[in-house]
Order: sequence, then C-alpha cells, then structure tokens
Amino acid sequence: MQVNDPNQLATKILNSTLAAVIMLVTINTDASFHPKLKYGAYAFWAVCDDFKITKSGVFRKKCIDPDDAESKCIINALTVILKAHKGITKIIINTDSLNAIAYLTQDKNHINKYRLSISKMRQFQLCLSLLPMPKNLKIEYRHVKAHSGVEDKRSYVNEWCDSEAKKQLRKAIYN
Repeated sequence: MQVNDPNQLATKILNSTLAAVIMLVTINTDASFHPKLKYGAYAFWAVCDDFKITKSGVFRKKCIDPDDAESKCIINALTVILKAHKGITKIIINTDSLNAIAYLTQDKNHINKYRLSISKMRQFQLCLSLLPMPKNLKIEYRHVKAHSGVEDKRSYVNEWCDSEAKKQLRKAIYN
C-alpha cells in the first residue's frame, strides 16, 4: 500500500518507531495451593506483539500459604520473560491476589491491615532485586476478579491459568 498523504506517512513512521521503542508485555498468572501438603503450583500466560509464552509447573520448595504461591508465580513469570526477551519497557501483571500485589509493591498499609508478613514482603523484594530488570522498566499490577463468568479473552486466559495450575498441583499430589 502506497501512502501519498504526508500526514499519513508521518503517522505510519511514528507508529512503527514507537512500536520499536515500546515493548509492552501482559502477563496473566494464577497459582494453586494445597494447605495440608503445602504444595504449590503455578501457571502463567505472557503475550506481546512479538511472542506468547505459556508455562506451568510445581514449585520446587513448599509454599506457606496461597499468597506465597501467588507471589512466587508472579516472580517465576517475570524471571522467564525478562531472561528470554530484551527490550521490554512495560509489563502489566494481571493477578487475582491483592495480597501478592501488596507483597510485590511493598504496600505496607495493605500488609499491616491484613496482618501479612513484613519478612515475607522483604523476601519477595530480594527475589525481585535479583531479576535482570531493564533500567526503565515499568511494572503495573492489576487485580482481576477470578471466575467472573464473563466470556472475553482476559477471562479465557484467567481460566486457563487456573485450570493449568490445578492440573499441575494434582499431578504433584497423585504422582
């Protein structure tokens, strides 16, 4: 397609330049937790214009509680994405865990209000500090309601993460 209008050409060049400069990745996460055995499993789905990564598994170490599992799931997703792809400028993380968001963003008001563990928050902050984070990377956490019953792409991905994490947990328990 040939562009004759100089304004259209300028817009096209600007859009392609911005696309080269801005790499936005959206990550959807979910974890499952077995309270008696302290097993945890995770699943995440990461997507941007350049790639899609889906991954699931069981945590090597036992989890303390569901918030621990959710936070570890997010850190696993970030680890995989940041090691695999350079040039990411923004990551949006969709999770159904407000407590995991509080741990990872150091939201001490939330942590104190719900009597969460400050030492656990520090442990997750240490994990985040060890990741190969680009200098100007922006991470935005979004709370998404799980099992909303809405039939859209976000709900489909959330359901996939939920069922995949549960499947991994069942495999760990019964194998």
